[in-house]
Amino acid sequence: MRPLLFALALLAVPGCGHAASSPRSTSPQAAEELRTLLAELIAVDTSNPPGNEAAAAQVAARWLREAGIESQLAESAPGRAHLIARLKGNGRARPVLVLAHLDTVPARKEEWASDPWTLTERDGFLYGRGVQDNKGMAAASVLALRKLKRDGVKLSRDVVLVLSADEEVGSGNDINWLLEHHPELREAELAINEGGLTELTEDRRRVRFVNLQAAERVSRNVVLKATGPGGHSSVPPAAPNPMVRLAAAVARVGALTFPTRLTPVTRLNVEGRVKVTSGELGEALKRLAASPDNPPQEAVDTIARLEPALAAVLRTTCVPTVFNAGTRPNVIPATAEATINCRLLPDEDIQAFRARLVAAVNDPDIQVELNMKPPDSPASPVGDNAIFRAATAAAAKVWPGAPVFPRMSTGTTESSALRRAGIHAYGIDLFALTPEDARTAHAPNERIPVASLQPGAEFVYQLLSELAK
Repeated sequence: MRPLLFALALLAVPGCGHAASSPRSTSPQAAEELRTLLAELIAVDTSNPPGNEAAAAQVAARWLREAGIESQLAESAPGRAHLIARLKGNGRARPVLVLAHLDTVPARKEEWASDPWTLTERDGFLYGRGVQDNKGMAAASVLALRKLKRDGVKLSRDVVLVLSADEEVGSGNDINWLLEHHPELREAELAINEGGLTELTEDRRRVRFVNLQAAERVSRNVVLKATGPGGHSSVPPAAPNPMVRLAAAVARVGALTFPTRLTPVTRLNVEGRVKVTSGELGEALKRLAASPDNPPQEAVDTIARLEPALAAVLRTTCVPTVFNAGTRPNVIPATAEATINCRLLPDEDIQAFRARLVAAVNDPDIQVELNMKPPDSPASPVGDNAIFRAATAAAAKVWPGAPVFPRMSTGTTESSALRRAGIHAYGIDLFALTPEDARTAHAPNERIPVASLQPGAEFVYQLLSELAK
């Protein structure tokens, strides 16, 4: 069956229709355009490193140019380019940015059921590296600008599209470089970026809720280092060698649990989830919402078991990720290092955080190294403001009945840099996903449901239309 006919047929499958059916204004041509552009973007391998975003940016520039929209490529290094395009408004309000990144994490073909750089439809899903993170949003945003231009929408503010480079690594070619070299972007009042959550029920029949990301945790790597004399493995030293001492310290840090603490954004998220969650998880959320200043441990434990992603934003977390030691099987290493990736709550006390790590390591001869700069990750305003009113109106057209409320994301996005620049940034997830779908981002066989594709594009268009009225 041809891809478009299959996609249209899928909308009639029980369990897919209510959640993913597009508004009546959606045309078959629009659906086909979205799939075509997404396929072209995924076909450009932008694994970072090295990135190669310029080639993908040129694809997007061509699609914009065909609609009469000029763009520019801001190249931070050979092959590393950001795309900037602007639809002019009447200037009554400050600009709104719509942001998506073109680079992806790497993929190993042998771990995938299909070519990671070929958009592939299988069993009701679209597979490809970047389909979820973040080329799907890039494609939808390009087409949203084309539609705003084609429909002659009267804009109260400029709509500025930024397709960025180097988001996944941040090696000096990222959004911070762009803001420094294109300070006009700082004039924006609002930004729409990745990082939100639009969650499907497990049966895929409806969207449970739409979350706007208004805050995020701060990534901070901690390096533990142990040293010793080393030597030949045939003569074990009297004292434990650096690898043994480090392994014990890593195990202690891996077992470390930081206190549960609800930030203002997380409180609103829990309160919103209570209204749409039933069963054991719903009861645990009710107990947490009833006592946010003194979270019941049994409720937190239940949430951690049933909804790990939500539990992750209730506290600072540290996870061992890299171990480096040894060169040969018969050599006792003189140095052993481990990297612990920590995600700090945005108001974490960095001195208290380090003291807790040192106490867990419990070995004065192991160095504990980390950036001691306090977290600088301000939250965007939440409540009855322009972005939440616009998102509520847009969601009502695309996913009727789905409530809209804020969230803190487990990871970091480019929104933190925008917020530090004075821009109120909010993350969306334009594609309705189950938690199982969402876990495929950065993993082999990254996917989105076919039935979520076009409604997601329509949500971006409706959201920008509402913000630029």
